[in-house]
Amino acid sequence: MAKALLETLNILCEVEETEPGRAAQTDCGVAHVDTFLMKPDPTHAVLSLLSTSSFYIRFFSLQLLGTLLTAPPPRPLTLQSHFLTAPGGLGAILSILDDTREILRNEALLILLNITEKNADIQKIVAFEGGFDRLFHIIDVEGGIGAGGIVVQDCLLCVGQLLRYNVSNQNYFRETSCIPHLAPMLLFPPAQDPHPVALDSFATQPWSEQKLNNALLVLALARTLISGAGVGKIANQRAILSGGLTRCLAEMGLASAAPPILKSEALHILAHVVRGSEINKEFLSKLVLSPLAASAPPPGQDPSYSDPEKPEFYRLPPQSAIFALFSLALEGLPGAQHPTSADDEFQTLSARAAALSAIDSFLNGNLDAQLGIVATMNTPIPQLSDQNAGPSHSPGSLLFAALQGLPPTEAGSMAAYTSFFASLIFAHLLRGFEPAKKLAREIRIGGDPADPNAPPDDDDDQTGLVQILIGNLMMAQRMQSQSNNAGDGIQRSLAWARIMVGYLIVLATWLWESPSTTSEFLSEGTNLQVLIEPISQSSGVDPLVQGLCAFVLGIIYETDHDPASPIPRSTLQPILHSRVGPDQFVNRILRLREDPRFKNVGPDVLELSLQPPAGTDPSSADQEPGLWFDWPFVEFLKNNYVSIQQSILIDPGSGGGPNPGGRTNKRYASSGAAGIGADVETKEQPREAEEIEGLRKENERLVEEVRALREETGRLSAAQKETEKEQEDLLVLLEEVSSKRRRDKAVMREKGLEVSEDEDDEDGS
Repeated sequence: MAKALLETLNILCEVEETEPGRAAQTDCGVAHVDTFLMKPDPTHAVLSLLSTSSFYIRFFSLQLLGTLLTAPPPRPLTLQSHFLTAPGGLGAILSILDDTREILRNEALLILLNITEKNADIQKIVAFEGGFDRLFHIIDVEGGIGAGGIVVQDCLLCVGQLLRYNVSNQNYFRETSCIPHLAPMLLFPPAQDPHPVALDSFATQPWSEQKLNNALLVLALARTLISGAGVGKIANQRAILSGGLTRCLAEMGLASAAPPILKSEALHILAHVVRGSEINKEFLSKLVLSPLAASAPPPGQDPSYSDPEKPEFYRLPPQSAIFALFSLALEGLPGAQHPTSADDEFQTLSARAAALSAIDSFLNGNLDAQLGIVATMNTPIPQLSDQNAGPSHSPGSLLFAALQGLPPTEAGSMAAYTSFFASLIFAHLLRGFEPAKKLAREIRIGGDPADPNAPPDDDDDQTGLVQILIGNLMMAQRMQSQSNNAGDGIQRSLAWARIMVGYLIVLATWLWESPSTTSEFLSEGTNLQVLIEPISQSSGVDPLVQGLCAFVLGIIYETDHDPASPIPRSTLQPILHSRVGPDQFVNRILRLREDPRFKNVGPDVLELSLQPPAGTDPSSADQEPGLWFDWPFVEFLKNNYVSIQQSILIDPGSGGGPNPGGRTNKRYASSGAAGIGADVETKEQPREAEEIEGLRKENERLVEEVRALREETGRLSAAQKETEKEQEDLLVLLEEVSSKRRRDKAVMREKGLEVSEDEDDEDGS
């Protein structure tokens, strides 16, 4: 009887879909659902039936609840409110998760997925009534993320919904020791010091599509736990480390054969785990691992005949995790062949960007690491193609090798990222840290370092890193121009533009608030021409490059306060006004800020920027997919572009002390600026005309202001006269009152009335 009734109710409450995924509002099933939900009693009655042991009654009760939950909004919310008022209602649904009959368990799981998505109260009740343990038990019974299928996926989705935006559930998840379950779910060895055989098994495990989806959901749980910003996040970061998940993320991202999308996600989460966590940074700095590299096909074998489903891998020599991160960001996946499709290129770039994100988090606030890496940049340089570099080379030397070299002229867009990522990493090392900037200025190449008898003060044969970067920037400009003239296509031109953007980011970061670096930059007079020339060109130069060149020029003028500067501000300002001009200077920076490649950058740029926006033309320069900026630099430019735009209008003598450089420096400045300022006189008249026009407008504004002040003065004078007249009238009235009072007192005395002494005193006064 109960079974037939439940089946009938289920049929009556079914709502037909007018469109896929959209129920009809006028269907008679909707009216039946409204009638059923009018009072909570029918829902409570159905929930009470779940406590029976009858399979069919349980099954059709769950089917009816599932049908009600698929009704058009807001009916599912009404049903959820009835769940909350039912005695033991949610507990009855949770108890079915323990049922050995899979069909009942799966129906209950689907209901939990529906009711825990947006209802925080239900989320808390489910969590505190053992929801996490029950869901993890189902995952174990199903065989984990590998053997388990869609059921494991639903369990992980449900756990994610219980944790997302619910701080109390996240705290409960941590306090009930659920975080240590995450690493074993990914099949990572649970021991603190995993055996090499167990690590090899973890690193080389096969990945089906369903297993990959399940693994990404496990990583999503870790991302949710460290998405906050308070004490809960700090506690979760510690629990993730103690639970072995930090090591698991590093091994998966740097030393496994996992798909690139999984590597990228693991490294992005590792970045969040490390950021702001000293204990995780210390652990990562001491971690040594052996990256896994794909073997190339044997010599003479056609690569198309190799089995992509079963590639062969080999271990690289042990190296620090930091070195492995630098290697991945600068060189790409170990042993990977050149991408043959857009999808392969995207996955490779995603992994490199994720490594850059992890490096940024590791260096953030880690001053010792910043100095340590910069200090090793001048050590012997490895070849970038040497995959067996091993621990004999430092992250600094690897960075220097990528920073000082340009890609070959025939290289594509992928090769440009080596220089670009090297620039971003170097900017992270220098940002806001003068000791690192000073140490970087001491980096020199050239001469004969093997000659111990070389005089220490002979720097004629050595070149500083600032000059190397300027030289590379100039070469990139030349190569882009040649590429454009040869008609190599927009992708080749954009690749050179990306390289130039990277170098300009480094220069802006290095020169900011560093007069000594500015002086070194100005020690070569032709360096200014490298920045001025792109700004003055009307075509053939990427707007990003033009805007950044203007921004760097503004920084140079703003920080040129070193008394020993080769080109003082008094000499630099006329050059900027004549060769660039205030209007063009401002417009170049504004154009940079309005470019979508800059304007759309957010804190998660390293995760999202590599995919082209939907509906855009990838052949368009401003819609070209890929990474152009990182968030720290964009935030820095947005915070300071206004002051930089106004900088070249400021009096050269303001903000800086006197320049005691004497005639020698002035003579050097004149000779160094001769080629740049040769046409100052030819453009003097237009500049003066602009100044006259500006003064005329200012005069008109002042005249209008004087007229307004005169009108205000007249109004105030009239008001003052009116006030004086009122005061005179009051004085006359007061005198009349006083006279009348004296007459009244005289009459009182004549009639023998008593007058107080005070009043007498007043009369005599």
